[in-house]
Amino acid sequence: MAKKIIFASANAGKIAEMNYLINKDLGSDIKLLGLKDIGFTDEIIESGTSFEENANIKARAIWDHSKTICFADDSGLCVDFLNGAPGVYSARYGAGIPGGGIKRLLDELKDAPDEQRGAHFYCAIYCIVDESTSFCVSGRCEGTITQSQIGEGGFGYDPVFYYPPLQKTFAQLSKEEKNKVSHRAVAIGQFTKILAKHI
Repeated sequence: MAKKIIFASANAGKIAEMNYLINKDLGSDIKLLGLKDIGFTDEIIESGTSFEENANIKARAIWDHSKTICFADDSGLCVDFLNGAPGVYSARYGAGIPGGGIKRLLDELKDAPDEQRGAHFYCAIYCIVDESTSFCVSGRCEGTITQSQIGEGGFGYDPVFYYPPLQKTFAQLSKEEKNKVSHRAVAIGQFTKILAKHI
């Protein structure tokens, strides 16, 4: 019987990506549930100042609701020229702006020379196994910010995040390529190794 684990997300694309990564590492014995699957509709205020804090806040809210093994991730884009912004505010960086976060990001980098357009994606995953057992892991992926959007795939900032080893933006990568090198893939690789000891 498949082990039920809750992922603190209502984003279908993110859930599918996470499900793929987890089952690739742990086999198909895991049934990954999203927030809609457990009827969780409360708003979770991500008030942390780091990715780890926000992942913890989300996981705690789901644990309190379900008392089932659960985990949350918080991830974002950190740009050198912007002193690490948008960082933990990545998801709401472009709120209210036509074109959203990508438009704001490119506008703020319009005068940045190529050598100062370094950036990394960062992902923290916080997991609660039971009342006394929890752990946190993280992953990052280095790249640069392009001058314009390139590629049709992915989501979020993927069209402007250029990954030098493959000479493509994340939006140009296949799902298989991205799931080998992304910040989330790096974090999940650590996460599944620890999780395997508890299920």
